[in-house]
Amino acid sequence: MFKSNVISKITLVIVFSCTCLNLFSQINKADFKEPRVDFMNLDSTSKGTLYVDITKNPEDLIKKTSFKVCQVLYRNVEEIPNVEMVKYTVSDYNGISAKGGIPPVINISFSSGYLEKKYNVTNRDTLQLLNEIVGVLSHELTHAYQWDDGDRYSEIGGVIEGIADAVRTLLGYKDYNSKKPGGSYKDAYSTSAFFFVWIERNIQKDFIYKLNQSMLPDDGVKWTWKQVEIITGTPVEKLWEQYQNEMHLDLI
Repeated sequence: MFKSNVISKITLVIVFSCTCLNLFSQINKADFKEPRVDFMNLDSTSKGTLYVDITKNPEDLIKKTSFKVCQVLYRNVEEIPNVEMVKYTVSDYNGISAKGGIPPVINISFSSGYLEKKYNVTNRDTLQLLNEIVGVLSHELTHAYQWDDGDRYSEIGGVIEGIADAVRTLLGYKDYNSKKPGGSYKDAYSTSAFFFVWIERNIQKDFIYKLNQSMLPDDGVKWTWKQVEIITGTPVEKLWEQYQNEMHLDLI
């Protein structure tokens, strides 16, 4: 049963990811400027080597995931922020992963301790571990490439984190069918992300793209949740109410 469930989840990731990339494929890989990657493993124990063992080529994985993230966030290469370098560090610390810096240089850290815990929880299933690594990576790389209304994370962090998890979901690395009623559209992470994906799938095509574009730093507009109504034509509170009532109908 365990192996069957794992295979089903992996198949879902592949199908959902391919479907989404077909929808968000206006950017050609030949036109995309890949970032240079400086990968450092600061944990020489088995926890640290596990990351490389699973990903095989972490530098290439980071470059490929950067491209996939930008396929969701943008529609042409001229819109993409100039991320020239991603400095990626694996080390043993409390936490999961974090992004720092601003373009052109981005810093991303990943916890080898967290990876080891997931390794044990999944009965050492490396395919599930790879899915988790790429999922977390896609979230952090979204932070690297997305707009934030001019460094206003402390004020609008909920929507910023929601977009990052929405991109992760649209790429197939978060289970959209696990959404549950309750909470608030401002709650960030999965709660906001699944709401955004629902809008993308049912209300407004290109919603994630348009939501990100509404946070351009130099557009002279201070971002508020009113932007959701401007994009969709419906107040966010009404959309949230509809989502709560209909989320169970939208399965992948």
